[in-house]
Amino acid sequence: MFEKCPKCSAVIDQNAPGANDRCPSCGVIFAKLLQARQGLPARARVPSDAGPDERPAPLGRLLQVPVRVSSLNFYGRAVLFAFCLAWGVQLYAIDIGDPGFSFMHSIVIYIHEAGHVVFMPFGRFMTILGGSLFQVLVPLILAASFVFGFGGSKRDNFAAALMLWWAGASIMDVAPYIWDAYDPRLMLIGGSTGAESDGHDWQNILGDLGLIRKAHLIGNIDKLAGLAVMILAWAWAALLLRLQYRNKDAMALEEEG
Repeated sequence: MFEKCPKCSAVIDQNAPGANDRCPSCGVIFAKLLQARQGLPARARVPSDAGPDERPAPLGRLLQVPVRVSSLNFYGRAVLFAFCLAWGVQLYAIDIGDPGFSFMHSIVIYIHEAGHVVFMPFGRFMTILGGSLFQVLVPLILAASFVFGFGGSKRDNFAAALMLWWAGASIMDVAPYIWDAYDPRLMLIGGSTGAESDGHDWQNILGDLGLIRKAHLIGNIDKLAGLAVMILAWAWAALLLRLQYRNKDAMALEEEG
């Protein structure tokens, strides 16, 4: 990491055990030194490869960023953030009563249909609800895997924030179908509307619950809930970018030194 210790200026043997972690002369921990110089919040200072004895607090885990961040990595993530921000605004602007074509829907529809199969063992009601439920659960499961490293996946909070954004977009994607349940006009995959068939998912769901007359209200609430999740994801991603920007500057100074 360093050829010389930034604290005591001792020459560091890069082949020595632990040379990338601490100075063999004065014992300073390099990651903590960098974090102290950047003035990061205490809970955000835990390196992304923290060991079992350095487990961060829950909030600290969500704010973990790599100690060293390249400019390419940072600006690439900034572009992704801007793209998701613009796309989310466009999704919210879609008329809930006349959604038209949505590229997001063309993505999640396959996950939606798979959800009916996944929840089939849990009975008729869950089989019907499973489509909408699964299209939201999949990005949430992916977000959790990036935060906690399930299945050996690399921890990446920024990727988790984007998955949370996707979950919000998926929640919002369901809103037109909830709205349509009261007066079905949306064209379904089979080429007919809910009025011309035995009813789409949310006609059956709200009908079973006795809430069909409240379909427009529930649809609007669902759309706002999706927006709230996306705003949370945007805020999380923006904070992570701010922390990564500090580490990018620290890395540049280290390379100059």
